[in-house]
Amino acid sequence: EFIPTNEVWIDDDIVEDERMYVLLHELCEHALMAQKMTYHDAHTRASQLEYYCREHPDESHEKLAEYGWK
Repeated sequence: EFIPTNEVWIDDDIVEDERMYVLLHELCEHALMAQKMTYHDAHTRASQLEYYCREHPDESHEKLAEYGWK
């Protein structure tokens, strides 16, 4: 594939205010699928986390770190 293993890429058209949430969603989804969770289940869990962080933005950086953002 074009995207290297263990990397997550997001579209550069995503507005800056949305990037953290999209990145969190993708990192969470990737981590769960690496643990053999189905895409559907990983996507559902990642969406729940994304929506939670949208309501609690002060926790977003901590959640990003939990999923490997440095």
